[in-house]
Amino acid sequence: MTDLTTLPLTGLEVPHARYRITSLQQVTMSCGVAFSANVRQGRALVGVIENHGRGGGTWFTPADRTGRQGMAEFTRTCRWKGEPIGEEEVYEHLIDEYDLARTAKRNARKRTSLVRGLDADGYTEHIIEAKVPAVWLARGDYPYMDQLARGLSRHQPAPEVWQVWDGEQWQELVLPHTANNLSTARCSA
Repeated sequence: MTDLTTLPLTGLEVPHARYRITSLQQVTMSCGVAFSANVRQGRALVGVIENHGRGGGTWFTPADRTGRQGMAEFTRTCRWKGEPIGEEEVYEHLIDEYDLARTAKRNARKRTSLVRGLDADGYTEHIIEAKVPAVWLARGDYPYMDQLARGLSRHQPAPEVWQVWDGEQWQELVLPHTANNLSTARCSA
């Protein structure tokens, strides 16, 4: 097997970083979010990842035969936590990586934080934008950490782990004990 590159925000392991999403359009529907995203290699369109937002699947429509073959090989090689995953999961991780990267850039400009809650299996349950500089949360010296912990404890299902994006990687978010938060968050990396 080839060496894989781990995407920083989602943890998807990919065979190369030549494929990139260059645009994402989203519309909230009654059963979910409809989206369409262009996948490019350099300037060439490889194809489009789509979901109609009606409870159906996510699929890839290739721009040509080369795009179909290339994406098929790409998705076959991708891994999640070292294990093979289906094409649809790969597409959804690629969309999440792109969307989270845009959100993280916006948070960096606004000096706010991207926080995620993970379940026991390491899947993201919640994505929160906190109006606190990420450096304070990563260092653990935010003066209102008790208030943040109480706010995060209201999210259901309750995550096993809370992490903050420091601009390069997810960091452990250590929360103080509160009446609603009976355990401290720990890193699952």
